[in-house]
Formats: sequence, C-alpha cells, structure tokens
Amino acid sequence: MLIDVMFFGMPLMIAICLGAHAVRDEKPKFWMPCVSMLSYCLFYLGGGREVILYLGCCLLAAGGMLGSGGLIAE
Repeated sequence: MLIDVMFFGMPLMIAICLGAHAVRDEKPKFWMPCVSMLSYCLFYLGGGREVILYLGCCLLAAGGMLGSGGLIAE
C-alpha cells in the first residue's frame, strides 16, 4: 500500500499541481512535466507496478551482494 502511495499517489498529486500551476499562470512550460507525470501514472496503472517492484527487488539484492563483498575476487 505504501508503494502505491509513493509511486502512484505522489506523481499524481505532482501532476495535478503542475496542471493547476500551468492554468493559473498561463505558462505552457508546465504542461510538459504535467503530461509526463500523467503518462507515468497510466504506465503504473497498466502494469508498471510489477516492473517497479521487480527492479526494486533487484536493486536490494545487488546492494546486499555488493555490501557483503560478493563480487570481490581475492
């Protein structure tokens, strides 16, 4: 559940804030990051959650292996 908040809820909130900022100030430079965040949210809903979880597990495993000296040749 916390993963959903971090990887979906926060980018969605950032996209909403950027969109509101673009409308309020009438500056088109804020639309591109808003659309990028919304497309990331659609990717996450369309199956990106598993990809992010797999990458996170790989990073944790690699960090544990490197932290324990697993690749050091003696």
